[in-house]
Amino acid sequence: MKTAEKLLNIFVTHAEEWVSGESIANDLDISRAAVWKGINKLTLSGFTIESQRGLGYRYIPSEKMTGTEIQHLLPFPVAVRVFDSLDSTNRYAKLALIAEDLTAPLVVISNIQTHGVGHLGQSFFSPSQTGLYLSIALPLTIKDTVQPNLLALSTAVSVAKSVQTLFGETLQFQWINNLYLNQKKVGGILTEAISTFETQTYSGLVVGIGLNLTPSHAEHPQHMGAITQTLSLSRNKIAAQIIADFFDMYRHYATGRYLPDYRRKLIGVGQPITINTNNAALTGTLVSVTDQGYLQLQIDDTCVTLTHGDMR
Repeated sequence: MKTAEKLLNIFVTHAEEWVSGESIANDLDISRAAVWKGINKLTLSGFTIESQRGLGYRYIPSEKMTGTEIQHLLPFPVAVRVFDSLDSTNRYAKLALIAEDLTAPLVVISNIQTHGVGHLGQSFFSPSQTGLYLSIALPLTIKDTVQPNLLALSTAVSVAKSVQTLFGETLQFQWINNLYLNQKKVGGILTEAISTFETQTYSGLVVGIGLNLTPSHAEHPQHMGAITQTLSLSRNKIAAQIIADFFDMYRHYATGRYLPDYRRKLIGVGQPITINTNNAALTGTLVSVTDQGYLQLQIDDTCVTLTHGDMR
């Protein structure tokens, strides 16, 4: 671990507390000059660190996202990597599963996505500073069973729980992956799987979560909304809450325990809707979702079950 990273660990542990340069130097077994150089590097990277003669240094949590602070806020250990910019957090997570042969979950976060991807290959609007773009890489063994649709629905419930805890807002769900507040889309979920050709099994899962936290100054689709007008919480704290609630859910999602909540908040039940699939656009009345997370659509006298599609 580099000096700057070690310093950040100390500062995050003692956030908003004064820590003397001498004690830091002693803890890390480095010179006072090395402490100063490391703090200067952190400051240039965007971290807020105050200094005062006789008191030392004080770290002030800010909008700067860091894996160190997120890990400190979590009730359990998990690897977290934070980037200023990525083309797609889901793409990075998939490559990590393949190239790094992960044996434990990895959380990937980026301040901005230049090519964020949504359901069925659609682009996901990912401007800087105003959102949270997070992907969780989940390595699997040959014994693990996977229910992708049920995981997507359960993740929606998990994110809604986090939003309720943090902001006091109640989200609704548009099948299969959209999150809504006050009739406007404020986020989405994208689950992707990596399969092993020889065994015809899944070797890994990636769950991507994107949230519009505050309104963006950048031009964006009119149907997009935001969870709050002004952010009073750090995105590090928001990320930690979402990660903690996700892993709490992930242990139980296959039991279907989150389906009742999803069904209660499902948009469009009993109403005519159109679902765009890869092959056609189907119009009918939305009935509900099955225990596997599939959509039930009543078309004339036939109840059609859909495993995927884009609701309009």
